[in-house]
Amino acid sequence: MFGKILWLSLGGALGYWLSSELATLLLSWLTPLLGVVDALLWTQLTQLVLLILLAFGLLQLARRQKALHTLAGAVLLPLAVVVSWSGTLSLYRAELDLALTPALAQARTVEMQPAQQLQLALQWQQQQAPTAAQLYVEFASARKLYLTLHLQQPGSWTLTRHWLQLPTVPAETALTALGEPLELKPGNSRHSIGELFFSLHYQLAGLFKRAAQPLLIGLSIAMLALAASGIYLFWQRWRHAGAGQPSGHLFGRGPLRWHLTGALLSLPWLCWFFGSALLTQYGNWQPELFKQHSAAYYQALFPQPLPAASVHATGAPDLAKLLDAPGWPVAKVQLDLTTGTWLLTEQPAWPQTAPYQLRQQTLNAHLQVLPQADYWHSAPWTLRNLGYAAHQSLYAGPELRALLAFGGVLAVLMLCGAAESYGCKQRWWLFGVLRALTSGFVLATLLLMLLSVKPLFNAALLTQLGLCWGLCAVLLFGWTCWQYRLQR
Repeated sequence: MFGKILWLSLGGALGYWLSSELATLLLSWLTPLLGVVDALLWTQLTQLVLLILLAFGLLQLARRQKALHTLAGAVLLPLAVVVSWSGTLSLYRAELDLALTPALAQARTVEMQPAQQLQLALQWQQQQAPTAAQLYVEFASARKLYLTLHLQQPGSWTLTRHWLQLPTVPAETALTALGEPLELKPGNSRHSIGELFFSLHYQLAGLFKRAAQPLLIGLSIAMLALAASGIYLFWQRWRHAGAGQPSGHLFGRGPLRWHLTGALLSLPWLCWFFGSALLTQYGNWQPELFKQHSAAYYQALFPQPLPAASVHATGAPDLAKLLDAPGWPVAKVQLDLTTGTWLLTEQPAWPQTAPYQLRQQTLNAHLQVLPQADYWHSAPWTLRNLGYAAHQSLYAGPELRALLAFGGVLAVLMLCGAAESYGCKQRWWLFGVLRALTSGFVLATLLLMLLSVKPLFNAALLTQLGLCWGLCAVLLFGWTCWQYRLQR
């Protein structure tokens, strides 16, 4: 078994090297035809497809493909459960923050136009931080009842975030702070339950730093290959079962039936989630190709606009006209207080049409649109942005979000069923470790949410999650040991 794994590992390394060499040749051929931007993106997409086919082909070439599918899945299970379950929970991160963050317990629904919210945010900034250099506003909405204001001081990379309640009665004309302001450093946004889960899903909470992105992309490739391998194995199982065999023989018994049933039910979501995850990241995952052409790539992707006549702001523009200028609903506003430049970001909505990306527009204080690169009309960027729109919940309404969450739950049940099916055939301590790393994480998140209602101690949420995971791991390990003693 381990000899075959060694040869497969060597084959995978050789295949990766060959795909890299082919990518270099393809890039040199496509660049004169398509330009450096499209050439790089199409090259990386092609290489990803080759790697997926390589991973599946190596499993198919192995004689003991079932054992390799099982072993590879067992190695990837802990990371797959963490990413899948945290992603499922992050679909409702706004609702989780509202329900489980003590500072937001007093938030109330207030109907107010975005222009009025922006005016109140500007007044708050003038009173609380008149020396700020940057201002970033997220308007209150049906999901987020509070206005979020970020302020940045000159020469600082640190943002100060304020959660602000809109006036609830006509007599009030100012925003009310919800909790204390929070300092957000680059890469650190884990100050609420929903943000913690999103950070775990998107960048593994920053624990692995630059290695997080390659790990997540490699997981997506491996999971797609395992899904294809699993389909092939199930087809073999169905073919050998025979028409006269009962369905229980086809799906097995105990945890195996749990895993196979969950796999069949969650297959569309698995392909959706991991396939769209690759589409969102394929332009970033292999920096070697970009390093060779980085200057030409960024010059083509973000061309420098022609010099425009400088217009000095004499005062704040009409905010209602400012927000109406793009022609689409605005959800976020960024203001450079030193230059008077406004950056408006679109309010997401489903179904989203091309370019499948939140549009942005930059204006000065006189509502003149400033030139910017319009890079999303190329085919690979459209494909990437389509994957982005399909992968996360920004565009999703309640029904679609519930459908995505249902698929995520099915996927996690399938993964936990795989852990049970593999673990019950191993030694008791290995079974206990596998349970602790998979089901233990799911239970730890539920325990963390329960404790967040009435916090018992003041510690970072990531630390609290680690403690909850450790506690659940000990309980599951002890339960496994007790089960094995009863079997004896």
